[in-house]
Amino acid sequence: MQKIPKIKDFKAPDNYFDSLPDNIMDRIKPNRSINWMKYAAVAAVLVVSLGVWQFNSSNSQLETFSMDEEVNLYIESQFWTAEDVLSMVDNPEEILDQIIAEEMLYEVDNIDETDQNWY
Repeated sequence: MQKIPKIKDFKAPDNYFDSLPDNIMDRIKPNRSINWMKYAAVAAVLVVSLGVWQFNSSNSQLETFSMDEEVNLYIESQFWTAEDVLSMVDNPEEILDQIIAEEMLYEVDNIDETDQNWY
């Protein structure tokens, strides 16, 4: 410790603390010319986000339609059975009820009015 040289006390320049608050405030003043650029950047991001969202939503409708066609092709080619299709859906009861309702309408339309033995 004795080998370390003694440090002289630091002394602030004369009137340093008198002008310090003004110097700090001058340095932290925001540059007003950048504010419009911030708003323009936010607007551009919103426009691009909206465009991407619209583009993706329109593609999802086309993909759903083509997926239905693809499922029908798998069923018609007998690659998938009815059990396979029902195991892939969330609510198979709803699909079965819809199929039964469609078949009942078809059967009712084809029944002869004079036929007494229909069920």
